[in-house]
Amino acid sequence: MSELARLAAEIAAHSESPVFGVPGSGATLSLIDEIEKQNRAFILTHFEGAAGMMAGAVGRLSGRAGLCLSIKGPGLTNMVPGLAVNAFETFPMVAIAEAYGAGTAAAKAHKRIDQAILTSTVSKGITQWTGASASFAEIASLAENETPGPVILELAQPEPSSPSPLPARVLEMGKADVGKFVDLIRRSSKPIVIAGSLAIRRGWSAALNALQVPVFSTASAKGIINENRPHAAGVYTGVGLELSPERNLLSEADLVVCLGMRPSEVLATKPFGPPTINIAAVPVEGEDAFAFAATAGVQIADEALEALSKKSWGEDKVSEARRRMQGALLSDHFLPAHVFERTMAHFNGHVRAVFDTGYFCTIAEHSWRSNNASLCLMSGQGRYMGTGIPMGLGAAVYDPSVPHVVFLGDGGIGPFVGEVKLAVERKLPLLFCLLTDGYLSSIRTRAMTDKLTQRPVRIGKPSWLPVFEGFGMPVFHADSEDGFARALTSWRSADGPAFVEVSFDPDPYEAMVKGIR
Repeated sequence: MSELARLAAEIAAHSESPVFGVPGSGATLSLIDEIEKQNRAFILTHFEGAAGMMAGAVGRLSGRAGLCLSIKGPGLTNMVPGLAVNAFETFPMVAIAEAYGAGTAAAKAHKRIDQAILTSTVSKGITQWTGASASFAEIASLAENETPGPVILELAQPEPSSPSPLPARVLEMGKADVGKFVDLIRRSSKPIVIAGSLAIRRGWSAALNALQVPVFSTASAKGIINENRPHAAGVYTGVGLELSPERNLLSEADLVVCLGMRPSEVLATKPFGPPTINIAAVPVEGEDAFAFAATAGVQIADEALEALSKKSWGEDKVSEARRRMQGALLSDHFLPAHVFERTMAHFNGHVRAVFDTGYFCTIAEHSWRSNNASLCLMSGQGRYMGTGIPMGLGAAVYDPSVPHVVFLGDGGIGPFVGEVKLAVERKLPLLFCLLTDGYLSSIRTRAMTDKLTQRPVRIGKPSWLPVFEGFGMPVFHADSEDGFARALTSWRSADGPAFVEVSFDPDPYEAMVKGIR
C-alpha cells in the first residue's frame, strides 16, 4: 500500500467528513483518487480559504477534525484565512498541503515558501506524512484536543528521511481542591453561570438546561442552553450596556461560575464584580484579567454542576431583563430583530442559523433564541467578516436534514460569493438572507460619532439580486415584516437554495445596538 493510500484509509476510518479544497496535479490529486476509493467525498471549492471554513464548520458540528487540502505555496497561502477563522473559533480541522521535503535542493524554488512560518500563528502545528510519521488519528486528535484548532499535514515530495514531530500537547488542568471549589458554590445564594465553548465539547448541555439559576453563554457557545428556557439569560460579551441582561443580572449575583471562560471568547476581559471561579480543560492564558477566586480542571465539573443544581433564583430577573431588551429591539422601525422573530416562528426551532458578522449579528446574539448549540454557527470569537457563506455551505453539506438560513450583511456577502454555486449544484437546503442598509454600519457609527467621512463605508449599488438570480435560484426582495414572511413561505428547502434581500432604513439600523453594546 502506498503512503497516500494508507493516508486515505486512515482518513476514512477516522470520520465521514468530506474533504474540501482545490487540488494540484501532484500529491493532492493522487490523494483524492485514493480518498474516492474509500467512498469518501471530495468537494471542489473556488478558494482554498473558503474550503478551510467549510471544513471548520464540519469540525464544529461533528467534533471530529474537518478536512481540506491545497497545493503548496500559493495554495496554502490562500488557505490562511480559513486557518485563521478556525484558530479564532477553536474549530478542529486538518489542512493537507503539498510541500517540498526537507532535503529538497535550495535551487528548487517554484512555489516555495516556508510553510511552517507562514502558518505558525494560525495553527496548532505542522507535520509531514511519511512512512514513519504519526497516524492520521494522532494528527486529527491534536486538532480536536483542547484547545481545538487547525493542524497542517504536509505531503512532502521527495519525502524527508524522518518526519517532523507533532507539537507537544498542552497539559490538562489538574483537579485542584474540590472541597474549596464546591464550597464556594454551596455558600452562594445567587450564583450565575457563564458557559464557554468548552461546555459544548464536554457535553454539559443537559446539566445546564436543568439548572434553576441564570445561565449565560459566550457567543461561541450559543445554544448550549436552550434559550427558550426561563433561566437562559442570553449571551455574555463583557461589554453589555444598560439594556443587556448581563448588565442587569450580574449586579444581583453573589458568585459567578464560569465553564471554560477564555479571554478570546469575550469582547472585554475584566473582573465580574462578584467572586468568580472557572473550570477549564487547559491553563488559560490571560485569565488574570478575570480575577478568578479559584480555578479547577474539568474533573470537578460533575461536583460543581451538582452543587449548582441545588440552587434556585432569578427566573423573574431573567424574564424582566429579556423583556426589556426585546421590547427595545422590536421597535416601531422594521429591523433585523423582526426578521429573526419571523424566522424562528416560521421554522419553530427546526432550522440551523448561520450568522456572518455585523450589527445584525450583535442583535442576533441577544434576540435569536437557539435551542441547540449545533443549530447556531457564527464567528463568535473572531467576529471574522465573510464566514457566513462558507460556514453555511459546510454545515449544509455535512447535515442537509435541516433547513439552513445564512444571515449576511453588506460587508460579509461578497468575499466568498462564488462558492454559492456549490449550493445550487448540490441542491442544498440553504436560504441566503442579506440584511442590507447600504453601509458598513458598525464603522459608520465611528464616522458619525467623530464627524468623519462616511463615503468609504457606503456600499455602491448594494443589491445582490441579479447575482443570485444568475446562479439559478429563486430570489425575493423584502422591505417589511410581511414581505419577509412571504419570502419564507415561498421557499421550499427541499428544492434547494434561495436568496432573499431585506432592506432597512440606514439610520434606525445604525442606531439599533444602542443600549446593548
